[in-house]
Amino acid sequence: MTWNLLIDSDCIPVALRAGARLACQAGSLWVTVEHAQARRSEDIVLLPGQSHCVTETATYFLSALRGAGAVQCRITAPQDARLALRLA
Repeated sequence: MTWNLLIDSDCIPVALRAGARLACQAGSLWVTVEHAQARRSEDIVLLPGQSHCVTETATYFLSALRGAGAVQCRITAPQDARLALRLA
């Protein structure tokens, strides 16, 4: 299952499972992870055509990079699971 999102100026928290894939289709996607255990989170920036495989089940904050306009993002479920998009 796949979800397509258009993100303008909001930061959208999304609960994702390990194995899901985030892909940037247009714009610049800024991704931050809220880890289950308190630790530093590296920001991820995806440009059109780039993707990131989710390595841990957690809440991911998705937003358009400031000043870069809206971003189109695709979220694909892990191979062995259905995607249940749940806004955190």
